[in-house]
Amino acid sequence: MTPQWRGLINGTVVYIALGVVAMFFVVCVSRPAKPLFITSVVLTTVCTWMLWACCYMSQMYPILYPIMSSAPGEGHGHADAGGADHRRMF
Repeated sequence: MTPQWRGLINGTVVYIALGVVAMFFVVCVSRPAKPLFITSVVLTTVCTWMLWACCYMSQMYPILYPIMSSAPGEGHGHADAGGADHRRMF
């Protein structure tokens, strides 16, 4: 297992632990809306974990890489660009 996947597994364990702690606080509260609180804690934990996991995995193997120029001061323009300045947006 590569170190990137260990980080994902460790983060998942942390999210599970946070969900269990939040569930403990909800169960200790005796109110008539306890099922609503339990549902909210479970959905919040799962959704925030999914957001974190997607962001983490997108950084593990990025699709876009920075373009490095061969000589310092060349910038990001191409030789066949015809003199157009590609850094300007408008």
